Amino acid sequence: MGYMTHPKFGQRFTCYQCGARFFDLNKPKPLCPKCGADQKKAPKKSTSRPKAVHVEEYDDTPEEEGPPDEDLADFPLKGEEDEPRFDPDRDHLSLEDIPEDDL
Repeated sequence: MGYMTHPKFGQRFTCYQCGARFFDLNKPKPLCPKCGADQKKAPKKSTSRPKAVHVEEYDDTPEEEGPPDEDLADFPLKGEEDEPRFDPDRDHLSLEDIPEDDL
């Protein structure tokens, strides 16, 4: 309904229909000056709080599926057996090996 009172202006209201703020100027009916809504006919505000919703707790620890990562180095990736691997100690490239078109 109303918020504050002031001896000179009366009770302060915020209109339930249009949201305008106004004082009732100590008149018997607090009518909104913008839309004319009687503030005594405003719908009652609910004083009850909404019910709490139960939320399951989230477990952020990773689940272990399969062998640890260190054991995965022993298993080749799919299609990896056919491709030659680059060995930095054995495979060296020099500028003479690169065609002139690629420079």
